[in-house]
Amino acid sequence: MRRAFLVAFAAFFLLGAAWALALPVNGTYDEKQHLVRAYAVWDAQWLPHDRTADASGIVTSAFVGPRSLLPENADCTFIDKPVYHPASCLVTTGDRTETLVPSAAARYSPVYYALVGLPLRISPDGTGLIWARLLSAALSAALLAAAVAIAPGRLERLAVVLVTTPMLADLAGSINPNGLEISAAVLLFVALLHRRFALAGVGALLLFTVRDLGPFFALADIALALFVTRQHPRVLLRRAFLVPAALGAAFAVFWAAVASRSSDLDAGRPIPPTSSGAILSDIADGRAEFWARQIIGQFNYGETTISIAVIGLWYVLCLALVAPALVLGDRRLRLGIATAFVGSAALLVALELYFAPKVGQFAHGRYVMPLGVGVILLAPVAAGYSGWLSGSRWRERAVLVAAALTVPMQLYALARVMTRFDRGISAGLNPFGGSWTPPLGSAVPLLCALVGAGLLGVIVTRSSVRPTPVHSTALTFSN
Repeated sequence: MRRAFLVAFAAFFLLGAAWALALPVNGTYDEKQHLVRAYAVWDAQWLPHDRTADASGIVTSAFVGPRSLLPENADCTFIDKPVYHPASCLVTTGDRTETLVPSAAARYSPVYYALVGLPLRISPDGTGLIWARLLSAALSAALLAAAVAIAPGRLERLAVVLVTTPMLADLAGSINPNGLEISAAVLLFVALLHRRFALAGVGALLLFTVRDLGPFFALADIALALFVTRQHPRVLLRRAFLVPAALGAAFAVFWAAVASRSSDLDAGRPIPPTSSGAILSDIADGRAEFWARQIIGQFNYGETTISIAVIGLWYVLCLALVAPALVLGDRRLRLGIATAFVGSAALLVALELYFAPKVGQFAHGRYVMPLGVGVILLAPVAAGYSGWLSGSRWRERAVLVAAALTVPMQLYALARVMTRFDRGISAGLNPFGGSWTPPLGSAVPLLCALVGAGLLGVIVTRSSVRPTPVHSTALTFSN
């Protein structure tokens, strides 16, 4: 188990580090907001001091910080639609003069930012950002590696590899609590399915504390895992789980009482009148497709897409894992998988209906991944799945092929985003050269991604196909 953890940690860390080293400042969703918040937490600024306009002209909460934290035009790569400039447009500065630095994440829970923000406090510039990103990648890697280590069967490991989409690798390797939140949900699911309650407590603690929707996801994931495996809720009455989970829940309540978030949602955004019907029509016309694409990979601020064939193939691999489980599993398993899927979709629609009239288009597919990963992670619980798989040589090989296919897809997604920042969004796939180059060059992040994704394939290949003890153990306990 120790060796499995170390190999898996190296794999997930290298994959996240590839994105950390490849992206420019603010090269992914809302990073300009989160890196300022991370600096502020380590500067003992728990709540914002004032308000100011950000690079987009939107007035929002602000902290006192050095000018070097953000480029003067942090939005230049995506704000000038439909041009979408390469990252060479960014104007960075080494000026440490203190000023008001805006952050729409100013009232978010400080837990994630306390974990990753020290490098930004020491070096509030591009160098500190890279080290902070690497810390973030290491934290997510530790959670995902722990999930692999306690789920040694080939199916279980393949499930963890499949939920580690290029989008999750991108989020893990940037300053954004969403990546740690998803990774914590993966660990919580797998730990509960395999009755590893101390690790489940770690996952629950992080889910409760890193983002606003975390408490909902923690409770939903716990309920689904217990329901599918027929475990009575009293199994959670153990110190190893109950103490960290209770601490996380208590902090979530405390921070909700301390920090009001309303003022950062509606500031400076002129929203045209809209109706529920118009929002639902917008979802059907394009938002639903955006959500589905983003779960696998639609990057930066949504403007950088990857091939629909790659996205479709990733979903086909997920379906190939889940479909046999729906056939072989019992009614509880089918209901659990359906609940995770339908619940994720319903939550996205509900978020859009609530927030769109206030701030415009709001929901992202990545927001519901802490619940959506359950669709994949629950599948290996199906009684008889491992036996059915090992009864056919081509079925066993199909698992290995599925793991192997994720390697070029991870590499392609990174290369596509690098090309977008190096050469421009309309340039043909070529991550080398261009008007902007990553700090350590283009070859280093690509090599990290290749080795990391390759190791994930090895992790699945070296594991065995054997009956999963989860379901039978849970049934024995319930009886």
